[in-house]
Amino acid sequence: MATAGMNVPNLSASRPRRIILDTDPGVDDALAILLALRSPELRVEAITAVAGNVTLDQATENALKVTELAGKEEVAVARGAAKPLVNKPALAEFVHGAGGLGGVELPAPRFEPDQRAAADLIAETVLSAPGEITLVAIGPLTNLATAFTRDASLAGAVAEVILMGGVCGEGNVTPVAEFNIHTDAEAAKVVFESGAPITMLALDATRQAVLRREHLARLRESEDTVARTAALLAETYVAFGERLGLGGAALHDPLAVGLAIDRGFATEIEPMRVDVETKGEFTYGETVCNRRLVRRPLLDMGSYFRTGEPEPVKPNADVPIKIDGDRFAEFLLTRLRGETQRQD
Repeated sequence: MATAGMNVPNLSASRPRRIILDTDPGVDDALAILLALRSPELRVEAITAVAGNVTLDQATENALKVTELAGKEEVAVARGAAKPLVNKPALAEFVHGAGGLGGVELPAPRFEPDQRAAADLIAETVLSAPGEITLVAIGPLTNLATAFTRDASLAGAVAEVILMGGVCGEGNVTPVAEFNIHTDAEAAKVVFESGAPITMLALDATRQAVLRREHLARLRESEDTVARTAALLAETYVAFGERLGLGGAALHDPLAVGLAIDRGFATEIEPMRVDVETKGEFTYGETVCNRRLVRRPLLDMGSYFRTGEPEPVKPNADVPIKIDGDRFAEFLLTRLRGETQRQD
């Protein structure tokens, strides 16, 4: 049975959910963009680019290319942060192929990015419609942290932040850290401490939804140009996942968009207190997942320590634990193939 969680917005089923998609495309980001733009349940207000999988210039160009592939040139695409708040950029083209799109060269974009910086566009859009805009962040959180830092009221005006990032178990960059959070842990710390309602879609969940070779075959046989192109983009990404022993490519970023469409893809959700480690030599970028919602201080008793009285803490994130991965993979395929029957 699905657990509702603490951050479910009160939205009409007949009214598209308004989102801003913050992204660093990236193959799975590209699939997420296509899913968002092909889903009638969503109204994509803007796409904001951030350095992460690729440089900011490449991320912006890729976002424009994928948006045009979907035939949605009217959606604003804005440039964001070129580097993390503190660290140097960390790129992942070894995962996503040359240029970030699996080595596939899409046509050059015909349109220019929006003149507004990503943080400004986010703030302007959210504050113009308080409580209505969901931020779906599928890259490092630098743009969101910049916007939240400039205006402390912004976090309280968003409907929800759905972010792909973090892990409660084993990381993919270090033993305890996931790429998006590790790339800019300082930004992630700002977001998690902002007071915004957050759903953290961590690796523990996204590894349960996998794009496999048989899925690529179904995309290639489609008459839909977007579907066939998606198969090309994902070929290198699926091969990388196979080498990791996943049986295919984990659908990290598309699943974040999927939860914005239908929270029921997550069949179990837990409220947690998530703190981001920014100082540890071996734990930088770790998302410390406090399920018990208590802290137990240690009292100095001289030659030994004993546990003090537990201190309750409030949850700051909903964390999906179990995912109906097969159902989501099928749903993604239908949307990429242009079969857009609306989810109730």
